[in-house]
Amino acid sequence: MRLVSETAAIVYRALNKFSTELEPDGPWRWRCAVQNGTRLPIAASLEDDFLHLACRPDSIRQSACALERALLGNNTLAGGVKLALNVSSGSLHLHTDIVILEEKQLLDRLRWALDGFHDGHRLLKSTASRGSRAVAQAAASGTGLGELLREISWPSTERGPNDFSADLAADSAPPASIRMSESGVVLGVELVRANAMADAARKALAVFLLTTSSTLRLVRAYATEVDGGFAFGVQVNLPAAPASEEIDHALAALSIAHRMCARETNVLLNDAVARFYLTARDTPTTNDYQSEQEEN
Repeated sequence: MRLVSETAAIVYRALNKFSTELEPDGPWRWRCAVQNGTRLPIAASLEDDFLHLACRPDSIRQSACALERALLGNNTLAGGVKLALNVSSGSLHLHTDIVILEEKQLLDRLRWALDGFHDGHRLLKSTASRGSRAVAQAAASGTGLGELLREISWPSTERGPNDFSADLAADSAPPASIRMSESGVVLGVELVRANAMADAARKALAVFLLTTSSTLRLVRAYATEVDGGFAFGVQVNLPAAPASEEIDHALAALSIAHRMCARETNVLLNDAVARFYLTARDTPTTNDYQSEQEEN
């Protein structure tokens, strides 16, 4: 088993390669800044062989419009990065978790994650209702998704070309989908779908899912428009050639996410419950663009 100090040394070298500033912030914690057109402050910490990265851009105040936009744009961000709602401060922030296996893998994942942080920063600053375009990755070198899945500890079923499913360790959970996309391997499970939704229900789901995903490792919440309605779910985005350990962690994380979110998302479809939840969370409910600009 690799010692924590050895892993910390690997993390430090990787962060130093991409940072314009880097300084310690406690045991196995660092503060750094990266720059690629925009300077972004990032907090990094080492926890259980995961590198946790978080970015909290300044001057981002929330409105219902911003929260819904974040949820709709979440599944477009590169690098497994997600927008989440901080439980204590109620502010949107960006973060991701990287499984640390070896140094080259960490460098590749870190490079990909930094693209996602810049994507997310642009989305937070944007007034558009859609997310940024997903960053395409190079295809895995001759390794098909089926071959990758034969190496994991979760049984999977082929549904089509580069499209598989796997049962989750959660009661009443539908199988998680596992598919190859232009942004990498996407693993996800849908929580709820509704053709007609009250505004309060849509806002409440955005607040709940963005808040809950801030406490979940690897998993990000998302919403997408489908068949005249909306689908809400959770997913994990991995690179085009993930290690089997990364896929195993992703399916375990989705199992936990489904257990934490499935019942609540269905309850929040009720308009009265959704309004009560928004009041309890003291969440602004306006979707008016002018009001959002005044807040900023």
